[in-house]
Amino acid sequence: MRMIKKSVFRSISILSLAFIGTTSLISGASLAFAQTQLGVAPPQRVEAAPIAFTEPHNVVRDLARIDAALNNTISFSGRFSQYAADGSYAQGQIYLKRPGKLRFEYDDPNPLLIVSDGVTLTQRDRVLETTDRVPLSATPLNFFLKENVNLANDTEVIRLIKNFNEIRVTARDGSGDMDGTITMVFDPQSLNLKEWIIEDSFGGRTRVLLSDLRYNERINPRLFVLRNENRRERNR
Repeated sequence: MRMIKKSVFRSISILSLAFIGTTSLISGASLAFAQTQLGVAPPQRVEAAPIAFTEPHNVVRDLARIDAALNNTISFSGRFSQYAADGSYAQGQIYLKRPGKLRFEYDDPNPLLIVSDGVTLTQRDRVLETTDRVPLSATPLNFFLKENVNLANDTEVIRLIKNFNEIRVTARDGSGDMDGTITMVFDPQSLNLKEWIIEDSFGGRTRVLLSDLRYNERINPRLFVLRNENRRERNR
């Protein structure tokens, strides 16, 4: 099996997850900027992103609160709606269990099933009878599926926007090994994850919205294991 090493964000889009998809979110330099520059970005940065941080002096504290909320979420299950970069729309059932476990069951007639066993993210197409795999660590999903989420150490945060309706955190891989960005959207009171948006280096955006979530209930571990079946695999 040849692992996907280049433009993993785009590969996930091709996996039709086009997403979730979570290597330094706030690097030491970025943290220093947020703490000492009080949000005053160079003019060219301001033009590209008028508001990078709603409250620059609170970035470190806000990220720590989000870390705690994610780390306290052992599992959830519910519904997802996906708006893919190619304009398509799909719905289905989502199951998440940290660390690393994830399952997307797409509603018919979509033939896809996407499962992470904690190491590998696998997409299966029931119609084409194909299976595609990519390392979970090479996807933006890894950022918030880790056993111990620490956004300040694990990624480069490039935007944190707060308002009455939501908190948006946009991050990218600080190591430069992955292209694109992931934006995680949280409820401002509970800090529950509401949606995420993945944008690849080609400008393609995939949005995944979560609903009807049930938290920290027992989830059958078999949901995160794909049985070997007599189907041809398309290795990448």
